[in-house]
Amino acid sequence: MDTAAVDLAAVRAALQRVAPNVAGLVRSAPDAGAPVPGSDWTVGDVAAHLVIGAEAYAGYATGATNAVFDVSDIAGGSLTRSSAALLDAERERDLPGLADRMESAATAVLQASEGRGADDIVLWNGQPIGLSAMLGIGLAEFLLHGRDLAKALSQPWPIEPGDARLVLASALPVLPLLVDPVTTAHAPARYDLRVRGGAHVVLAIGDGTLRVGPPDSSVDCHVSADPVALLLVAYGRTSQWGPILTGKLVAWGRKPWLGPKLVSYLVAP
Repeated sequence: MDTAAVDLAAVRAALQRVAPNVAGLVRSAPDAGAPVPGSDWTVGDVAAHLVIGAEAYAGYATGATNAVFDVSDIAGGSLTRSSAALLDAERERDLPGLADRMESAATAVLQASEGRGADDIVLWNGQPIGLSAMLGIGLAEFLLHGRDLAKALSQPWPIEPGDARLVLASALPVLPLLVDPVTTAHAPARYDLRVRGGAHVVLAIGDGTLRVGPPDSSVDCHVSADPVALLLVAYGRTSQWGPILTGKLVAWGRKPWLGPKLVSYLVAP
């Protein structure tokens, strides 16, 4: 897979499978106020956040142009601030009600995307992006926050490698939004990133910017990544060191020491 559009049918199928599972977790939770490990949010907060996002995506898929979340300066905290403000404004914490809204929004997204092209442009939080990529980013929300909820409920939550590949490929168009301007200010680096069984691209980083391009030979560091491991590391759910020690993240090339630095150049969405 390269930088071409993500398979829309595959993303829709994944959403159709994963979203009801997350809603089921929400319905099964005994206490909306239960804490989520590693987060300041409660189970009810995570459920409400997912509903806000799913309803926003349903709007984008049907032509809405207003930016629900502020992604103008993610590295500076714009996404965190707008997420907190939206969560504060959403007072609903009734878990069955949130689960119903979540499923209704997911169904609306699937209906709005049926029969359309993967490259159809929608405005995701004010950013033009292909329809399939937007749905893949939405899939990430269900996968990662589903994992958060499962941990809070002591439930298993395996992530399929194929789902992780879809998310990672979908995220490529928005990677420039995740650049940390401080760490990349004086750190020019070119990475050949190979997601095992998935995307293969070059990431050119430097002067506070990132560019995604097709594979070529003029790189400083090659990185081979297990899709699930990279997904969890990229979204800040786990440290990179375990996957590095177990061979799930491997770096080589002229400057292999740049491999572990990649995560420092980006902020977790």
